[in-house]
Amino acid sequence: MSTSENNADDRSAVPGDEDAAAKKAANKAAAKEEKAARRKEEEREREEKRVAKMVDAPSPGWWVPTLCTFMVVGLFWLVVYYLTGEKYPIPGIGLGNMAIGFVLILIGFGMTTRWR
Repeated sequence: MSTSENNADDRSAVPGDEDAAAKKAANKAAAKEEKAARRKEEEREREEKRVAKMVDAPSPGWWVPTLCTFMVVGLFWLVVYYLTGEKYPIPGIGLGNMAIGFVLILIGFGMTTRWR
């Protein structure tokens, strides 16, 4: 083969190599995008499962005693307020004692809506 034939072969091989390299790069980019999309979808599914598990999970063991305590303490607060002639549990705030008692009861009641 002569030198001019080798140069001709090199020139003819270059455009094909560029096309092949471009196709290879495009395929590689498409594969990366597909992998990223698949990873993102898997992450979304894991997050959905985690949230569903949290929503369906039973309440912790301290939940019921705490909500019962709020309700009983609120009731006790109101009973003390009425039995002491509106002077105690905190002297000087008057109807504020009633508000505190009802707020404690409402906190306990609100906790019952989250109990599982």
